[in-house]
Amino acid sequence: MSSKAAQLSIALKEAEIDALILTKQANQRYLEGFTGGDCYMLVSGGAAHLVADSRYAEMGERECRTAKIHRFKSPRPSYGEVIAKVARENGFFRLGFEKNHMTWGQHEEIEKWTTPEGIELVPASNPVEKIRAYKTPAEAAFCAEACRIADKALRDLLPRIKPGVSELALATELDYLMKKGGADEPSFDTMVLFGARSSQPHAKPRADARLEPGDFILIDYGACKSGYRSDTTRTFVCGKASDRQKHAYQTVLLAQTSGLAKVAPGVNARELCQISLDILADAGLPGFEYSIGHGVGLEIHEEPFMRRGKDVILGPGMILTIEPGTYIPGWGGVRIEDTVLVTEDGSRVLTFFPKELMEI
Repeated sequence: MSSKAAQLSIALKEAEIDALILTKQANQRYLEGFTGGDCYMLVSGGAAHLVADSRYAEMGERECRTAKIHRFKSPRPSYGEVIAKVARENGFFRLGFEKNHMTWGQHEEIEKWTTPEGIELVPASNPVEKIRAYKTPAEAAFCAEACRIADKALRDLLPRIKPGVSELALATELDYLMKKGGADEPSFDTMVLFGARSSQPHAKPRADARLEPGDFILIDYGACKSGYRSDTTRTFVCGKASDRQKHAYQTVLLAQTSGLAKVAPGVNARELCQISLDILADAGLPGFEYSIGHGVGLEIHEEPFMRRGKDVILGPGMILTIEPGTYIPGWGGVRIEDTVLVTEDGSRVLTFFPKELMEI
Protein backbone atom coordinates (compact mmCIF):
# COMPACT_ATOMS: atom_id res chain seq x y z
CA MET A 1 0.00 0.00 0.00
CA SER A 2 1.32 3.45 -0.92
CA SER A 3 1.95 6.04 1.77
CA LYS A 4 -1.04 8.08 0.57
CA ALA A 5 -3.33 5.04 0.66
CA ALA A 6 -2.05 4.04 4.09
CA GLN A 7 -2.73 7.51 5.50
CA LEU A 8 -6.20 7.51 3.93
CA SER A 9 -6.93 4.07 5.37
CA ILE A 10 -6.11 5.35 8.85
CA ALA A 11 -8.26 8.46 8.37
CA LEU A 12 -11.26 6.42 7.19
CA LYS A 13 -10.90 3.99 10.07
CA GLU A 14 -10.86 6.86 12.56
CA ALA A 15 -14.02 8.27 10.94
CA GLU A 16 -15.62 4.78 10.97
CA ILE A 17 -16.11 4.92 7.20
CA ASP A 18 -15.67 1.93 4.87
CA ALA A 19 -14.93 4.03 1.79
CA LEU A 20 -15.11 7.63 0.60
CA ILE A 21 -16.80 9.04 -2.50
CA LEU A 22 -14.54 11.67 -4.05
CA THR A 23 -16.22 14.31 -6.20
CA LYS A 24 -13.40 16.87 -5.94
CA GLN A 25 -11.15 16.53 -8.99
CA ALA A 26 -8.00 17.59 -7.12
CA ASN A 27 -8.43 14.72 -4.68
CA GLN A 28 -9.00 12.25 -7.52
CA ARG A 29 -5.82 13.45 -9.18
CA TYR A 30 -3.85 13.29 -5.94
CA LEU A 31 -4.74 9.69 -5.16
CA GLU A 32 -4.96 8.19 -8.65
CA GLY A 33 -3.48 10.66 -11.15
CA PHE A 34 -6.85 11.13 -12.85
CA THR A 35 -7.25 14.53 -14.55
CA GLY A 36 -10.81 14.20 -15.88
CA GLY A 37 -13.97 15.75 -14.49
CA ASP A 38 -17.62 14.95 -13.66
CA CYS A 39 -16.64 11.55 -12.28
CA TYR A 40 -16.96 9.77 -8.96
CA MET A 41 -14.16 7.90 -7.25
CA LEU A 42 -14.65 5.46 -4.40
CA VAL A 43 -11.51 4.94 -2.30
CA SER A 44 -11.04 2.71 0.71
CA GLY A 45 -7.30 3.02 1.26
CA GLY A 46 -6.68 -0.44 -0.15
CA ALA A 47 -8.63 -0.06 -3.41
CA ALA A 48 -10.05 2.58 -5.74
CA HIS A 49 -12.97 2.60 -8.18
CA LEU A 50 -13.68 5.27 -10.80
CA VAL A 51 -17.31 5.71 -11.87
CA ALA A 52 -17.18 7.51 -15.22
CA ASP A 53 -19.25 8.04 -18.35
CA SER A 54 -18.11 7.66 -21.96
CA ARG A 55 -16.36 11.04 -21.93
CA TYR A 56 -13.84 9.99 -19.31
CA ALA A 57 -13.80 6.18 -19.12
CA GLU A 58 -10.89 5.77 -21.53
CA MET A 59 -9.01 8.61 -19.85
CA GLY A 60 -9.52 6.85 -16.54
CA GLU A 61 -8.15 3.59 -17.91
CA ARG A 62 -5.04 5.35 -19.17
CA GLU A 63 -4.40 7.66 -16.22
CA CYS A 64 -5.52 5.91 -13.04
CA ARG A 65 -2.76 4.13 -11.16
CA THR A 66 -4.85 1.35 -9.62
CA ALA A 67 -8.55 2.25 -9.90
CA LYS A 68 -11.00 -0.13 -11.53
CA ILE A 69 -13.21 1.67 -14.08
CA HIS A 70 -17.02 1.39 -13.89
CA ARG A 71 -19.17 3.04 -16.56
CA PHE A 72 -22.42 4.90 -16.06
CA LYS A 73 -24.68 6.51 -18.66
CA SER A 74 -27.99 8.31 -19.06
CA PRO A 75 -30.65 7.29 -18.29
CA ARG A 76 -29.35 4.01 -16.85
CA PRO A 77 -27.32 2.86 -15.18
CA SER A 78 -26.98 6.26 -13.50
CA TYR A 79 -23.92 7.15 -11.44
CA GLY A 80 -25.96 6.62 -8.26
CA GLU A 81 -26.93 3.13 -9.37
CA VAL A 82 -23.35 2.21 -10.26
CA ILE A 83 -21.95 3.65 -7.01
CA ALA A 84 -24.47 1.61 -5.01
CA LYS A 85 -23.53 -1.55 -6.92
CA VAL A 86 -19.78 -1.02 -6.40
CA ALA A 87 -20.34 -0.30 -2.70
CA ARG A 88 -22.48 -3.40 -2.18
CA GLU A 89 -20.07 -5.69 -4.02
CA ASN A 90 -17.12 -4.41 -1.97
CA GLY A 91 -18.82 -4.36 1.42
CA PHE A 92 -18.88 -0.56 1.74
CA PHE A 93 -21.91 -0.02 3.98
CA ARG A 94 -20.76 3.25 5.57
CA LEU A 95 -19.97 5.38 2.58
CA GLY A 96 -18.42 8.79 3.25
CA PHE A 97 -18.87 11.78 0.98
CA GLU A 98 -17.08 15.14 0.74
CA LYS A 99 -19.63 17.29 2.54
CA ASN A 100 -17.96 20.54 1.45
CA HIS A 101 -17.95 19.57 -2.21
CA MET A 102 -20.74 17.13 -3.13
CA THR A 103 -23.87 18.92 -4.33
CA TRP A 104 -27.30 18.31 -2.88
CA GLY A 105 -28.43 16.96 -6.23
CA GLN A 106 -25.58 14.45 -6.34
CA HIS A 107 -26.35 13.37 -2.77
CA GLU A 108 -30.02 12.84 -3.61
CA GLU A 109 -29.21 10.71 -6.66
CA ILE A 110 -26.73 8.51 -4.80
CA GLU A 111 -28.94 8.18 -1.73
CA LYS A 112 -31.85 7.01 -3.91
CA TRP A 113 -29.85 3.91 -4.84
CA THR A 114 -27.79 3.31 -1.70
CA THR A 115 -30.63 3.45 0.85
CA PRO A 116 -32.42 0.34 -0.48
CA GLU A 117 -29.09 -1.50 -0.26
CA GLY A 118 -28.71 -0.62 3.42
CA ILE A 119 -25.78 1.66 2.65
CA GLU A 120 -25.44 4.77 4.82
CA LEU A 121 -24.04 8.03 3.45
CA VAL A 122 -21.79 9.72 6.01
CA PRO A 123 -20.52 13.34 5.72
CA ALA A 124 -16.72 13.53 5.84
CA SER A 125 -14.59 16.57 6.71
CA ASN A 126 -11.77 16.79 4.19
CA PRO A 127 -9.67 13.70 5.05
CA VAL A 128 -7.80 13.78 1.72
CA GLU A 129 -7.11 17.51 1.93
CA LYS A 130 -5.47 17.02 5.33
CA ILE A 131 -3.09 14.46 3.83
CA ARG A 132 -2.42 16.74 0.85
CA ALA A 133 -1.24 19.51 3.17
CA TYR A 134 2.11 17.72 3.51
CA LYS A 135 3.91 17.62 0.16
CA THR A 136 6.33 14.95 -0.96
CA PRO A 137 9.70 16.04 -2.40
CA ALA A 138 8.30 15.40 -5.89
CA GLU A 139 5.28 17.62 -5.24
CA ALA A 140 7.50 20.34 -3.80
CA ALA A 141 9.64 20.18 -6.94
CA PHE A 142 6.57 20.73 -9.14
CA CYS A 143 5.57 23.76 -7.06
CA ALA A 144 9.11 25.12 -7.23
CA GLU A 145 9.11 24.78 -11.03
CA ALA A 146 5.77 26.60 -11.20
CA CYS A 147 7.29 29.40 -9.11
CA ARG A 148 10.30 29.61 -11.42
CA ILE A 149 8.06 29.92 -14.48
CA ALA A 150 5.98 32.62 -12.78
CA ASP A 151 9.04 34.61 -11.69
CA LYS A 152 10.41 34.70 -15.22
CA ALA A 153 7.06 35.67 -16.72
CA LEU A 154 6.75 38.70 -14.44
CA ARG A 155 10.29 39.81 -15.28
CA ASP A 156 9.43 39.55 -18.98
CA LEU A 157 6.24 41.56 -18.41
CA LEU A 158 7.99 44.60 -16.90
CA PRO A 159 8.86 46.32 -20.25
CA ARG A 160 5.17 46.14 -21.20
CA ILE A 161 4.01 48.09 -18.13
CA LYS A 162 3.55 51.61 -19.47
CA PRO A 163 1.04 54.44 -19.01
CA GLY A 164 -2.08 53.84 -21.07
CA VAL A 165 -1.98 50.04 -20.94
CA SER A 166 -5.11 48.37 -19.56
CA GLU A 167 -5.36 46.00 -16.62
CA LEU A 168 -6.88 43.34 -18.85
CA ALA A 169 -4.15 43.66 -21.49
CA LEU A 170 -1.39 43.15 -18.91
CA ALA A 171 -3.20 40.23 -17.29
CA THR A 172 -3.65 38.57 -20.68
CA GLU A 173 0.00 39.16 -21.59
CA LEU A 174 1.17 37.69 -18.27
CA ASP A 175 -0.95 34.58 -18.82
CA TYR A 176 0.62 34.20 -22.28
CA LEU A 177 4.15 34.61 -20.92
CA MET A 178 3.55 31.91 -18.29
CA LYS A 179 2.27 29.47 -20.90
CA LYS A 180 5.12 30.36 -23.23
CA GLY A 181 7.51 29.63 -20.36
CA GLY A 182 6.13 26.14 -19.78
CA ALA A 183 3.07 26.55 -17.57
CA ASP A 184 0.08 24.29 -18.20
CA GLU A 185 -2.19 27.20 -17.32
CA PRO A 186 -2.38 30.11 -14.87
CA SER A 187 -2.91 29.02 -11.26
CA PHE A 188 -6.07 31.14 -11.09
CA ASP A 189 -7.59 34.20 -12.75
CA THR A 190 -4.67 36.63 -12.90
CA MET A 191 -5.27 39.92 -11.09
CA VAL A 192 -3.81 43.20 -12.36
CA LEU A 193 -5.23 46.26 -10.61
CA PHE A 194 -4.30 49.93 -11.01
CA GLY A 195 -4.57 52.94 -8.73
CA ALA A 196 -7.51 53.05 -6.32
CA ARG A 197 -8.74 49.68 -7.63
CA SER A 198 -5.77 48.03 -5.91
CA SER A 199 -7.64 48.40 -2.60
CA GLN A 200 -9.97 45.60 -3.74
CA PRO A 201 -8.08 42.39 -2.90
CA HIS A 202 -9.80 40.21 -5.52
CA ALA A 203 -11.15 42.56 -8.18
CA LYS A 204 -11.17 41.52 -11.84
CA PRO A 205 -8.93 43.24 -14.42
CA ARG A 206 -10.83 45.62 -16.69
CA ALA A 207 -10.24 46.68 -20.26
CA ASP A 208 -11.29 50.25 -19.46
CA ALA A 209 -8.94 50.62 -16.48
CA ARG A 210 -5.86 52.35 -17.90
CA LEU A 211 -2.54 52.89 -16.14
CA GLU A 212 -1.72 56.46 -15.20
CA PRO A 213 1.43 58.00 -13.65
CA GLY A 214 1.34 57.72 -9.87
CA ASP A 215 -0.85 54.60 -9.84
CA PHE A 216 -0.18 51.56 -7.74
CA ILE A 217 0.10 48.40 -9.86
CA LEU A 218 -0.93 45.29 -7.91
CA ILE A 219 -0.31 41.98 -9.67
CA ASP A 220 -1.47 38.71 -8.06
CA TYR A 221 -0.79 35.69 -10.24
CA GLY A 222 0.65 32.19 -10.46
CA ALA A 223 1.64 29.39 -12.81
CA CYS A 224 0.47 25.78 -12.82
CA LYS A 225 2.94 23.01 -13.72
CA SER A 226 2.03 19.31 -13.71
CA GLY A 227 -1.04 20.22 -11.69
CA TYR A 228 0.85 22.07 -8.96
CA ARG A 229 0.59 25.80 -8.47
CA SER A 230 2.46 28.93 -7.44
CA ASP A 231 1.09 32.14 -5.95
CA THR A 232 2.84 35.51 -5.96
CA THR A 233 1.81 39.12 -5.45
CA ARG A 234 3.94 42.16 -6.17
CA THR A 235 3.00 45.83 -6.01
CA PHE A 236 4.70 48.52 -8.12
CA VAL A 237 4.21 52.24 -8.73
CA CYS A 238 3.89 53.82 -12.17
CA GLY A 239 6.45 56.61 -12.19
CA LYS A 240 7.58 58.33 -9.00
CA ALA A 241 6.13 57.00 -5.74
CA SER A 242 4.72 59.50 -3.26
CA ASP A 243 5.85 59.53 0.36
CA ARG A 244 2.51 58.00 1.36
CA GLN A 245 2.96 55.17 -1.15
CA LYS A 246 6.50 54.55 0.04
CA HIS A 247 5.36 54.43 3.66
CA ALA A 248 2.60 51.94 2.89
CA TYR A 249 4.88 49.79 0.78
CA GLN A 250 7.79 49.66 3.22
CA THR A 251 5.44 48.85 6.09
CA VAL A 252 3.81 45.96 4.22
CA LEU A 253 7.24 44.73 3.17
CA LEU A 254 8.36 44.70 6.81
CA ALA A 255 5.16 42.90 7.81
CA GLN A 256 5.66 40.31 5.08
CA THR A 257 9.35 39.62 5.65
CA SER A 258 8.86 39.50 9.43
CA GLY A 259 6.13 36.89 9.10
CA LEU A 260 8.11 34.99 6.51
CA ALA A 261 11.17 34.84 8.75
CA LYS A 262 9.17 33.01 11.43
CA VAL A 263 7.95 30.17 9.18
CA ALA A 264 9.25 26.90 10.66
CA PRO A 265 7.99 23.54 11.92
CA GLY A 266 6.05 23.80 15.16
CA VAL A 267 5.15 27.48 14.71
CA ASN A 268 1.52 28.46 15.15
CA ALA A 269 0.35 30.33 12.04
CA ARG A 270 -1.72 32.71 14.13
CA GLU A 271 1.58 34.07 15.51
CA LEU A 272 2.68 34.97 11.97
CA CYS A 273 -0.62 36.72 11.41
CA GLN A 274 -0.32 38.71 14.61
CA ILE A 275 3.27 39.77 13.89
CA SER A 276 2.21 41.27 10.56
CA LEU A 277 -0.93 42.90 11.95
CA ASP A 278 1.01 44.53 14.78
CA ILE A 279 3.52 46.06 12.35
CA LEU A 280 0.73 47.52 10.23
CA ALA A 281 -1.12 48.86 13.27
CA ASP A 282 2.02 50.46 14.70
CA ALA A 283 2.47 52.33 11.40
CA GLY A 284 -1.12 53.57 11.44
CA LEU A 285 -2.21 51.42 8.49
CA PRO A 286 -5.35 49.26 8.32
CA GLY A 287 -4.63 45.57 8.68
CA PHE A 288 -5.78 42.82 6.34
CA GLU A 289 -9.03 41.11 7.31
CA TYR A 290 -8.31 37.84 5.54
CA SER A 291 -5.71 35.29 6.61
CA ILE A 292 -1.94 35.72 6.55
CA GLY A 293 -1.83 32.99 3.92
CA HIS A 294 -2.99 29.58 2.78
CA GLY A 295 -1.71 26.27 1.49
CA VAL A 296 -0.84 25.87 -2.19
CA GLY A 297 -0.61 22.68 -4.24
CA LEU A 298 -3.08 21.01 -6.59
CA GLU A 299 -5.44 23.85 -5.62
CA ILE A 300 -4.55 27.48 -5.22
CA HIS A 301 -6.28 27.58 -1.82
CA GLU A 302 -5.93 24.42 0.23
CA GLU A 303 -4.86 23.18 3.66
CA PRO A 304 -3.45 24.69 5.76
CA PHE A 305 -5.89 27.60 5.92
CA MET A 306 -4.20 30.11 8.22
CA ARG A 307 -7.22 32.14 9.27
CA ARG A 308 -7.10 34.85 11.90
CA GLY A 309 -7.69 33.48 15.38
CA LYS A 310 -7.25 29.86 14.27
CA ASP A 311 -4.51 27.61 15.64
CA VAL A 312 -2.60 25.97 12.78
CA ILE A 313 0.71 24.31 13.60
CA LEU A 314 3.10 24.29 10.66
CA GLY A 315 4.87 21.08 9.73
CA PRO A 316 7.62 19.98 7.31
CA GLY A 317 6.36 19.54 3.76
CA MET A 318 3.68 22.20 3.92
CA ILE A 319 3.72 24.73 1.09
CA LEU A 320 1.98 27.98 1.89
CA THR A 321 1.82 31.68 1.15
CA ILE A 322 2.66 34.66 3.33
CA GLU A 323 0.70 37.63 1.99
CA PRO A 324 -0.11 40.53 4.32
CA GLY A 325 -1.52 43.70 2.80
CA THR A 326 -3.09 47.03 3.57
CA TYR A 327 -6.11 48.38 1.69
CA ILE A 328 -7.47 51.94 1.76
CA PRO A 329 -10.69 52.39 -0.27
CA GLY A 330 -10.49 55.24 -2.74
CA TRP A 331 -6.70 55.41 -2.52
CA GLY A 332 -5.19 52.00 -3.15
CA GLY A 333 -3.64 48.94 -1.62
CA VAL A 334 -0.37 47.09 -1.23
CA ARG A 335 0.09 43.34 -1.00
CA ILE A 336 3.33 41.36 -1.12
CA GLU A 337 3.15 37.56 -1.32
CA ASP A 338 5.58 34.67 -1.58
CA THR A 339 5.16 30.91 -1.79
CA VAL A 340 7.25 29.11 0.83
CA LEU A 341 8.07 25.50 1.71
CA VAL A 342 8.27 24.48 5.37
CA THR A 343 11.41 22.36 5.78
CA GLU A 344 12.66 20.15 8.60
CA ASP A 345 14.67 22.98 10.13
CA GLY A 346 13.00 26.16 8.87
CA SER A 347 11.69 27.20 5.48
CA ARG A 348 12.65 27.79 1.86
CA VAL A 349 11.09 30.58 -0.19
CA LEU A 350 10.16 29.35 -3.67
CA THR A 351 9.35 32.70 -5.29
CA PHE A 352 12.33 34.96 -5.93
CA PHE A 353 11.03 38.00 -7.79
CA PRO A 354 12.58 41.10 -6.08
CA LYS A 355 10.58 42.84 -3.37
CA GLU A 356 12.15 46.28 -3.22
CA LEU A 357 9.75 49.00 -4.39
CA MET A 358 9.95 49.35 -8.18
CA GLU A 359 9.00 52.65 -9.76
CA ILE A 360 8.16 51.68 -13.32
